[in-house]
Amino acid sequence: MWRLPVLKGSWTWDTVAGLGGLGPTVPTRETKGMNLITFLHGLESPVDDDRIPIGAKVSWLRERYPDVRGPALDSRAAIALRDHCLETGADWFDDSNRLEAAFSTPMERARDAIDADTELVIGSSFGGAVLLRLICEGHWRGPSLFLAGAGVKLTRHTSLPTGHRALFIHGRHDDVVPLDDSRVLARSCGAPLWVVEDTHRLAGILEDGTLEAAITLAGAWCRR
Repeated sequence: MWRLPVLKGSWTWDTVAGLGGLGPTVPTRETKGMNLITFLHGLESPVDDDRIPIGAKVSWLRERYPDVRGPALDSRAAIALRDHCLETGADWFDDSNRLEAAFSTPMERARDAIDADTELVIGSSFGGAVLLRLICEGHWRGPSLFLAGAGVKLTRHTSLPTGHRALFIHGRHDDVVPLDDSRVLARSCGAPLWVVEDTHRLAGILEDGTLEAAITLAGAWCRR
């Protein structure tokens, strides 16, 4: 049975993605309808003593989706490169060796966390850059959810394959990753972009129903 939930948060469909004016409603099922989710965390997501990610988003996912996979990407090389750029004024893309080192372990761990049972991959900020690379290299072709994805900022990719099943959520007040970066990717594959009244952390989408609605929509895609 289908129903249309009205989300409590303040957000809009982005008109650049061709969906302006549809309002904050998406189709969902009475059940969540999602089996295995892989979540790729952000650059500085906290981990516990065993190097297990314990950030707000992956913790929220684990409470609701028992089979979620949240690999520790080990973004230390990427953090070191970012800090180097901040200290010296260098560009992120100046040193190709350091750039590839920044992504090497995260990419390997993300690939290991995705298998034939995976139905949805979620990439948050830096994890969105990893997800974009996975898609462009052909390792992942399924439904993808980008949360303030940093793919355009941190990779040389500016498009997704035409028709790729993706959904973008980005805060209107994000001062870390430009909203226009998500607009570029959404436009490239004809995907919807939900612009929320939030900052880069997107803390509000965990509480107002936005993230759950996005995952439920992805679950419906899986069953088409």
